[in-house]
Amino acid sequence: MAVAEKEPASYGPTSRSGATFEARAEARQRRYRAEVLGVGHAAYGHWLDEKAARTGANFVTSGAHVAARQRDAEGKGVGQRTFTNMLASQPMAFNVFAPLATDPELAGRVLVPLIPDLRSVRSITFEHTPAPDVFRDQSALGGVDCDVFIEGTFTDGESAVIAIETKFVEKEFSRCGHRTAAKAKAGRACPDDVDVDVSRGSCLYQRINGYAYWERADEHGTLRALPAAACPFCGALWQLWVNHTLVHVEAARRGAPHARYLVCAPAKNDALLRGGTVLASFQALLTRPETAAFLSLDDVIASIAVVGSGPMGWIEGITARYAGI
Repeated sequence: MAVAEKEPASYGPTSRSGATFEARAEARQRRYRAEVLGVGHAAYGHWLDEKAARTGANFVTSGAHVAARQRDAEGKGVGQRTFTNMLASQPMAFNVFAPLATDPELAGRVLVPLIPDLRSVRSITFEHTPAPDVFRDQSALGGVDCDVFIEGTFTDGESAVIAIETKFVEKEFSRCGHRTAAKAKAGRACPDDVDVDVSRGSCLYQRINGYAYWERADEHGTLRALPAAACPFCGALWQLWVNHTLVHVEAARRGAPHARYLVCAPAKNDALLRGGTVLASFQALLTRPETAAFLSLDDVIASIAVVGSGPMGWIEGITARYAGI
């Protein structure tokens, strides 16, 4: 029986082991930190120490670091883990998309082959926070936001808004806050048989919080008739629903006829995607299923490599950290 080769001590402690996607991704980041970056780690090998985090070691280009710091200075959307945790999704979003945000022509060359009907990109912003009246859920730290927000033009010449949710190693999407154990303990959890198709007011987000998720979804006609006697958005589909609704609101407010919601994640993160069944279940609830789709992170990186331009070290960095795990 072959004996597994012992890792160098410089890789640091691991929090996961085995052959899962999450474990493989952690191993990749620990190795990259030790062998490529040559910087120190904190409690685990994929956590950067204070000096490495402060100097932007979690970002493969200086532009990505600057973009993250700028968004962090605005007070919402970016937390400390963006600078310290190499497995976090936010640094991945900045690492992959920041060079595209500063060069719309480059963004078009990369994304047009990947997003059906897209002809050109006008702008890309990070951690887009909607106006307070969109969902009435914004607070200092909470509220529905958008990881990557794109404005562009479709092949018919009309404007389009595209919202991208980025995921790296997460095993699931964010769930309804009224289904948590804490809410159940406080007697404020939604029961299993909430029939929102009959009464939107049955949703505690609407009845207790006054949030406008259902109001906006109905306003833009994004949903088909829902299954009776159970809210389909209390579990894995909640984040998909509110972000899909958000991009339709933002498109309408900009006079854009086209809205698209994309989930960008590694294709092999099957704990999140479950063989595509999560997204397929969500699409089945939409009046226009094509407005929600999967965008493979590996395909984005491959497209960037084909284009072959951008800041120094960008293609090499995102390939080494994220491709083909």
